[in-house]
Amino acid sequence: MASDNNSNTDNEKQALDPFDVALDALRHGKYRESLGGVNPTGASALMKNERGEEVLVGKCLRQVWYSKKRVPRTNPANDNSQFIFMMGNMAEEGLQQAWTDAGVLLESNAKIRANIAKNPETDDEIMLSGEVDAIVRMAHDEVIDGVPRTVIDPSRAIGIEVKSKWGYGAKKVMQGSKDSTYEHGFPQIEHLMQTALYLHTRKAFEDFHNVEIPYFVICYIGRDNGLHKSFRVELSDGYEGRIIVKDMNGNEIKPKVEKSLDWGVQARPIELTIDMMRERYLQQIENLKSDTPPAREFDLRYSDEKAERLFNAGELSKTKFNEHGKKPLAEIGDWNCSYCDWKGVCYPQGIFTIDVEDGKLTIDEALANYSVGE
Repeated sequence: MASDNNSNTDNEKQALDPFDVALDALRHGKYRESLGGVNPTGASALMKNERGEEVLVGKCLRQVWYSKKRVPRTNPANDNSQFIFMMGNMAEEGLQQAWTDAGVLLESNAKIRANIAKNPETDDEIMLSGEVDAIVRMAHDEVIDGVPRTVIDPSRAIGIEVKSKWGYGAKKVMQGSKDSTYEHGFPQIEHLMQTALYLHTRKAFEDFHNVEIPYFVICYIGRDNGLHKSFRVELSDGYEGRIIVKDMNGNEIKPKVEKSLDWGVQARPIELTIDMMRERYLQQIENLKSDTPPAREFDLRYSDEKAERLFNAGELSKTKFNEHGKKPLAEIGDWNCSYCDWKGVCYPQGIFTIDVEDGKLTIDEALANYSVGE
């Protein structure tokens, strides 16, 4: 007769890997009630770059349509990405705790909901909802009785957006490189737009905490090596106007002077405004009235002509340009498409999708073309 111990062992269910349990929780996340409206992370704009060219930056309106219409994701984040997101959240939580310990934290994960229409009483509503990582009292060093001390300003504060990065992306943003446009780095445009929108709506925080908030700060931290850097974000007209990026000493960050020689045109600070984002939000809202998604705005794979133009402008690396020329099936295009959760539904036949839609290829011919070079 088998012992009770053996019987219990036979009846035990196989325990899940603790990582699997964690992944399930990470995929679903904490329950957060949506505040509706448009979101800062969905911002986009037709801005003018450092060469004075009009370029599209930010979230693709087609991607926003898929998200808001709750179209199932065809390319969700993989398990490794879930842990990368987790480490980013841990960086944010760790900084919030450090600011609490320093006695400067006024509010964390502060929700905002505001109508950002230019003239709220007459213009179409643009209800923005989001969450600011932290509002902290401003602090500065001061020598008191010959002793250096950190002094907290009770009347002024700053808003903070925490962003974590790693590898080359972190170095490019925080330090720049030999070929980069900026000597000592520059914020990612998507992060800059998000932060500027919070800065635009900061009046609610100023009134609630009875402080002046002259600017917001993007605090970058490297997940792999602890590299960290802060950028000040201001608006040229108080709560409106052009978005200005400064270092923490208050100096505006401008492109390298030598870039003017490389480009053959005068290098200049980017022109990106709250109004530019408003225009795109209005189009976003209009698109959602339709049951048909708007046109694509980015390329899964560049045409030969576009790849060459971007390479000559220094916006496509030599490695990527060579890969584009040697691998006709490589998805050498905009990162917006490469990392999109809806890539499969937007480009159902991959890089041949547009040819299928234009009648140049059948679906079967498109699938057959993927055997090229195999």
